[in-house]
Amino acid sequence: MKNKEEIIFGAGEVYMYEFTEKEIPEDAVIETEVNNVGHCSGGFSVDYKPEKYDVINQYGKTVRAFITKEEITAKTGILSWDLKQLALLSTAKITEDKTTKKRSLIFGGSNPELKTILLRFVHQKQNGKKLRFTMIGQGGNGFAIEFTTKELTVDAQITAIEYIKNFLARIDEELTDEEVAALSGGEA
Repeated sequence: MKNKEEIIFGAGEVYMYEFTEKEIPEDAVIETEVNNVGHCSGGFSVDYKPEKYDVINQYGKTVRAFITKEEITAKTGILSWDLKQLALLSTAKITEDKTTKKRSLIFGGSNPELKTILLRFVHQKQNGKKLRFTMIGQGGNGFAIEFTTKELTVDAQITAIEYIKNFLARIDEELTDEEVAALSGGEA
């Protein structure tokens, strides 16, 4: 039986990498140390905004409704300072120079194409099972970096794109044996 009292806390791991594949890979391929953006602050949020069109009859009543557009955005505050991760969120290019011992993230419009990234958020529930949010998107909404008396946070916003046909994002929930036994119909 589903615990109606369950409270899901927002802590989790964020994974992100440039995506060029034709389908979403297995969890073990995504959830690696290399793809982990490190510590986050300020949580992780997902906004789903459908655009609805109502068919109105001659009496001013809605007789049918359609969703004509779906927009999904994900936001997170990233505490780890990694220029390679920042490069995924913009059109900036990254350069590395062994002679000067510098890595630079260069903004300037010479590369107007946004990178397509796979974004994964993983939250482990109290019962040990995981909730996963997976999205393919682009970071064209920019990011904010604030140097203050508090820790540095990169506030990133990523917007879903239909890179794979009929896919913007997905939420998966691992189920316990008891939850699977309680399922009525649906997929096994």
